[in-house]
Amino acid sequence: MSRSNDPAAQQPGLVEVRLAKPHTHKGQQKKAGETITVTADRKAWLESQGVVEDGTQQEESSNG
Repeated sequence: MSRSNDPAAQQPGLVEVRLAKPHTHKGQQKKAGETITVTADRKAWLESQGVVEDGTQQEESSNG
């Protein structure tokens, strides 16, 4: 059995999301690109507000 320090793995119903822009989470300022752990409902709300990456955006790559 493996142990994980990931809160999402320890508590069912939680998911890890990557911030698309700065956000205050649990009283702490987080930068764009950092990850936070939230409920699925909160994830959906944050996506609708443009705070987290929703997974539907495709990254553009350059050939140079």
